[in-house]
Amino acid sequence: MNYLYIILPSVLFLIIFIPIIFFHFRKKSVIKKVQLLSTDEKQSLLDKLAKPVGYHYDSGQDIFTSRQDAPQKVFGYTGLYDLSAPYFNMIFDYETIYFDYNAKTWLIEMWKGQYGINTGCEIGIYYTDKIVFPDQYNTVVFMPVKEKDMPRLSMILNKYPSGKEKYCSIPGRLEGKHWWLTIFKVGLFSKPGELFADISIRFQDYAMMYQFLNNFEKALPDTDYRVNNLTVYFSFKESHRHYSRFQRVIRSIGLFSCRLYCKLFLQLTRDFEKSGDKILYIYYYLPFIIRRLFKPVHKKQKGAMKL
Repeated sequence: MNYLYIILPSVLFLIIFIPIIFFHFRKKSVIKKVQLLSTDEKQSLLDKLAKPVGYHYDSGQDIFTSRQDAPQKVFGYTGLYDLSAPYFNMIFDYETIYFDYNAKTWLIEMWKGQYGINTGCEIGIYYTDKIVFPDQYNTVVFMPVKEKDMPRLSMILNKYPSGKEKYCSIPGRLEGKHWWLTIFKVGLFSKPGELFADISIRFQDYAMMYQFLNNFEKALPDTDYRVNNLTVYFSFKESHRHYSRFQRVIRSIGLFSCRLYCKLFLQLTRDFEKSGDKILYIYYYLPFIIRRLFKPVHKKQKGAMKL
């Protein structure tokens, strides 16, 4: 009698089902471990994970936002970052407002869109140490404004899904002095055109505000705004940038990848509702993914938390 026909199926059964059983019980153990963590413990661990890439977890709103001491601050901003972003699955609309004030060229830029597995928006405030000409805007490195020059910013991110009459407000209302204010909602997929951000900027004086508004009206001629003392309020809804056919293809491929990654992330973490809990679950269950998710970057890459 050939015992191989008896032994082989048993061995195959063990090879297939022992790992399944192991990961099943490990998964239950990890779920319980996350559930038993206190709110303070979760906050501390998530901040520890996110700090190297420049972010802070806001447990009250279940979002990630940038820190004032983010490492990206060292590298500043140049137009090449926006041009290369789609190749790293960061598909966003953006607008740049350049203006000269106090012997410097200032840049205020807004972004909104999909950053890997994150829906997000940003506003950054930068300047040079001298006046630069418009043909240099895309090649000069603009540095983040120093603390004494940081304006008071506020931002609310909203989503208006295609084909739906009502918009949904993404938890994320931020306000304060900053050089780079951001909102990132992990696990949410959005097309850039579905998002709009309500923004306010408080300027140092009227001269600075009018310099900004003069160029704001040129860059976004169809965008309404209102002024209250030194604060300008407006909504960033539509981008006026035109993309080539090749760029549109790259953006479409990037959005497809982002949607796929979001679905995978949500499927893996379907036992939890809050994105903070989802990340902690992966941290304990699949740590190699977290090492990539929160991998420190050595150059300015917005939305560094991405799959």
